[in-house]
Amino acid sequence: MDGFWLPDALQQQPTFANVGYRTLSYLDGQPAAPDDPRAVTARYPDLQPSDWQALLAGLRGQRTRVPTGAAYWVRLQTALQVAGRRLADPADPLRREILTALPIYTGYSEAMIRMTLAALDMMALDQLPAAYASLPTWQAAAAWQPIPGLPGRLRFYPAATPGWNLARFLRRRQDGPLPGEVTAPELVVGYGAGNVPGTALLITFLAQATSLAADTAPPAIVIRNSRQEPLFGPLVLRALAAVDPDLLANVALLIWDFEDERIQALLLAQADLIVAAAGDQTITEIGRAARHAAPAQPPRLHAHGHKVSFAAIGREMLAPQARLPDAPALPLLDVVALLAALDSIFWDQNGCLSARVHFVEVADAGVTGQASLARYAERLTAHCQTLATLLPRGAWPRQPLHDRFDRYKALEATGQVRVWSGYDDDFVVVVDERPLPADRRQAAGQWLSQVNGCQGRVIVVRPVANLLEIPERYLALLPPGNLQSLSVAVGQAGVGITPAFLHFAEACGARGVTAIRTVGRGAFPQLAYSWDGLLPLDLVRTRPPGHFTTIEFDDPLSEIAATWQLLQRPPCNASAGLQRQAYGRVLAPVTSPPRIRRPTSESHLPPVTTAPTGLLLGWPAPARPGAHPPARSLHHHRIRRPTQRNRRHLATPPTPRAPVTQSAGLQRPYFPHSHGRVFWKIQAAV
Repeated sequence: MDGFWLPDALQQQPTFANVGYRTLSYLDGQPAAPDDPRAVTARYPDLQPSDWQALLAGLRGQRTRVPTGAAYWVRLQTALQVAGRRLADPADPLRREILTALPIYTGYSEAMIRMTLAALDMMALDQLPAAYASLPTWQAAAAWQPIPGLPGRLRFYPAATPGWNLARFLRRRQDGPLPGEVTAPELVVGYGAGNVPGTALLITFLAQATSLAADTAPPAIVIRNSRQEPLFGPLVLRALAAVDPDLLANVALLIWDFEDERIQALLLAQADLIVAAAGDQTITEIGRAARHAAPAQPPRLHAHGHKVSFAAIGREMLAPQARLPDAPALPLLDVVALLAALDSIFWDQNGCLSARVHFVEVADAGVTGQASLARYAERLTAHCQTLATLLPRGAWPRQPLHDRFDRYKALEATGQVRVWSGYDDDFVVVVDERPLPADRRQAAGQWLSQVNGCQGRVIVVRPVANLLEIPERYLALLPPGNLQSLSVAVGQAGVGITPAFLHFAEACGARGVTAIRTVGRGAFPQLAYSWDGLLPLDLVRTRPPGHFTTIEFDDPLSEIAATWQLLQRPPCNASAGLQRQAYGRVLAPVTSPPRIRRPTSESHLPPVTTAPTGLLLGWPAPARPGAHPPARSLHHHRIRRPTQRNRRHLATPPTPRAPVTQSAGLQRPYFPHSHGRVFWKIQAAV
C-alpha cells in the first residue's frame, strides 16, 4: 500500500517515474518482518536531494491551480461530502481497504477505525473562515472575549516577561489588535508522529486555510508522515482528489529520515512555517535543525508536543432527576457518563485529547456526596463495559491493565480507593479519594505518577468539593506546557456560560489548559479554536509570546445535547428505528457492570457483521446478553486467560516494572508508538 501522497501531475513527471521505494511492515502496531504474511506493508519513495528540489519546484508551480480564499472551502466542503459518503459506504472498495489495513498496521480495532470514518465531519472545517475573519484584541489578555462568527470565548495569557507591566500596556493599547500583520507562508513543512490516525490531515487543512487570511494561493505543503501510521492520510486525500484534484495539487505527504541532515537542511532552509506534532525531543531537534539551516531568519515553529487532558463533571449532572434538554426520558447522568467514557477510551487513551482523570464535583463529603460519586462511577463503568464490546481495545499487552488493577485493588485496604471494574475487563475504573500529601514535591510526584498511569483505558475518578479545586490543587502541580484540553459537563438548561464558569475557565487557562470543550468532543478537535495555545491566525500572523485558551461553546448543556444527537444519527441512511433500539440498550439501567465471558479461540466467535446499524456512528449492534464480544482482528484469535497467580490481590502494591528514564522524575509510559506519551520533569512544576 502507498504510505505517501503526491499529486498525480507530479507522479507522472519523468523525475518521479523511475524513483525507488522503501517499505515499512507492521503487525499489531509493531514493526514486522517484510515477509510476514499477516503484516501490512507500506511503501514510500526514496527521494534523493535532486528529487526533493524538483518536488518543491513542482509543488510551488502547482499553487496557482489551487482555489484561494472562500472558494477553496466551498469546493472542499463539496469534496468532503462525496468522500465522506464513500468512507461510510460498506460496499466502497476504499473503505474496505482502510478497514482491512489500518487495524493490522496500527494495532487499533476495526471498530475504532470504522467509527473514525463515520465521524470525520465532527471536526468542523467549515468554521475556519470565521476563525480567520475574527481578530482578537489586547483586551483578551485581561478578560474573555466573544469570537465573532463562532460559539464560545477566547482568552490570551501572555508569557511572563521581566519588567513588563500588563495593566499599563493594556491602558495604552486598549482595543488594538493582538496579532501583527499578515505574512502568508509560501512553504509549510509539517511533521506528524504516533499511531493515532489523522495528524497529517489536520496539518494539511490548517496549512491550506492560510489562504483565507492572505487571499493568496495556499502554500506548498510538505508533511513528513508518521512511520507508525502512514496510511490514513494518503487514503483520505486520495478520496478527496478523486472528486476535485486541484484541492490538493500543492500537497505532498512523504516519509524521510530525521537523521538525513541533507534533506532536513534542504527543506527547513526554504520553509516559512514548521508545524510539528511530535515528541518533545523530536521537536527540540527540529527547532535546532531549523536554526542551523536558516540562521539569519529561522522559520516559525508551531510545536505540538506531549500533552494530557482531563474531564470535569459538575455536581448538577449527578442529580437523579436531571434530564437532557428536549429528552425528558433520558437521564442526564447516563448521557454525560457515556460521553465522558468515550472521551477516555477513544484511541485507547493514547491520544493527547484523551481524558485521563475525571474530576467529579460532589455536594459534600457525607452520605449525599458519596452517593453521587458512586452513581457516576457505576454509570461510567457500565458504559465503559458497553464501549469495550462496541469499540474493542487494540492489540496492546494486557499486563499493564492487570498491573494497574492490582495496584489499586491493594489500595482498597485504605478505605479511600475503590476499583469499580473487574480483572477481566479491558479497562480500569477507579475512584480515588486519597488526599495528596501536604508537601508540594511529594504531592507532585504522587499526582504525576497517577496521571502517567492513566493510559490504555485506565480512568481515575477524583472527587472535588468545588471545580476551582481542579486548577488550584491538581493542575498547579503539572508543567503548564504539558496540559491540553478539559472536557466539561456543567450548566443548566437555558443558562449558558455563567460568570462562575468563566472564573473557573480562566483559572484553568492560567495553569496551561488551552481548550475547553464539552464531554464527547475530546476525540474530535475543532480546528477553528486553540490547538495547544495556537489559533489558526497564528499560522499567518506574529504575536507576543503566550498562549490562547478557547471555550468552544456558548451553552454547555445545549452542546452536550447536540453532541448526543450527532452520535445518534444513522450513518449510510441506516434505519432510525434500529439506531434508537441500539441506543436504548446502551442506556439501559444497569445496577452493576455486566460480566462478559471471554472467548478462548476464534472458533467460538460469532460472525462479525460490518453492516451499519446506526449505533454510535456505525458500530455493530451490541450482542444479546451473554453473547461473546466481537473479535479484535482476524489475526488476534486467542485471548490468554489470566492465571490464578496473576489474580492475587497483594497486601501491598506490587513492585512496578522499572520505567525507562532519561532523568530523575522522567517516566516513559507503556505505549511507545503513541503521540499521546508524556515525558515530564517533576521539577518543572514544583
